[in-house]
Amino acid sequence: MLAPRRPVVDGQRLSARLHVLATLGKREVLALRPPTPAARARFDALTRIAGGSEHAEVTVTTVAIPGPAGPLRARLYEPQGLSGQCGLLVYVHGGGWHLGSAAGFDVTARLLAARAHVKVLSLDYRLAPEHRFPAAFDDVLAGYRFAVDHAPNWNVDPARIAVGGDSAGGNLAAATALQLGADPRYRPALALLLYPVVDTRMDGYASSDLFSVPLDRGCVERALRWYAHHSSDPRVCVIGAPDLSRMPDTHIAVAGFDVLRDQGEALAHRLDHAAVPVTLRRYDNLPHGFASMLIDPEARAATEDIADTLGTRLGTVQT
Repeated sequence: MLAPRRPVVDGQRLSARLHVLATLGKREVLALRPPTPAARARFDALTRIAGGSEHAEVTVTTVAIPGPAGPLRARLYEPQGLSGQCGLLVYVHGGGWHLGSAAGFDVTARLLAARAHVKVLSLDYRLAPEHRFPAAFDDVLAGYRFAVDHAPNWNVDPARIAVGGDSAGGNLAAATALQLGADPRYRPALALLLYPVVDTRMDGYASSDLFSVPLDRGCVERALRWYAHHSSDPRVCVIGAPDLSRMPDTHIAVAGFDVLRDQGEALAHRLDHAAVPVTLRRYDNLPHGFASMLIDPEARAATEDIADTLGTRLGTVQT
């Protein structure tokens, strides 16, 4: 049997379906050896399968973005029924900085766009270990600035542009929000962080040693070594930034069954202490990566709840 045991850990237990999905995902995120093109293709295929189908009418356009080391690819998602200027989410996919793509996270982007009634620009970026920090950060920063500069071309309200992402993408989104928080032209309206990596040190968080699927502590630490080793640079170790007060409004969603749970919650507490408007939502009995496991009803409901928060914050929820 693929997943014979579903243990209760810290009061959390995955459903049978989610346990299978999380166990399948662990093989690709172990980070025991540098990823091959085949491994990256398998991860994208698994992500698409776990995402299921999103039937909402969303138009997808490929966008070329000038990057610091060459052109970057992105996908612009536009739901039907928009009228006038709308909001935009610049979305950064997860995958431990070494896996994943905008195409692989297609269903997540479609759901966020259709449910929140916003446009979504889903970014590709250079992957580790071929491209170490700050390559991915520089790419996401360039992509976000491009989105702000081109907002009029897309009929997007420049005052309603958010940056968000999941896991390693949440790390990149948080770092971008922190970097641009003091820039009146590019300051995001919202940072939407889904089970993000925000600390390069796993010590000091109980959840780091509690959970084993789809991530365990070793998975995260090996991925960090490929990307940025033990860097204390706030562009990767966001929670260690000496001043978090310039962060924009932030919404953090964490999974109850996740090694990264406690550091995401710690960031929320740090932001609140710095007088940054922040909201925190823990989704109990869900694993890391649930926003790309939309074939599961509980994971889908949680992701829809996140999309509703996005729509409310950008002022575009339809009633």
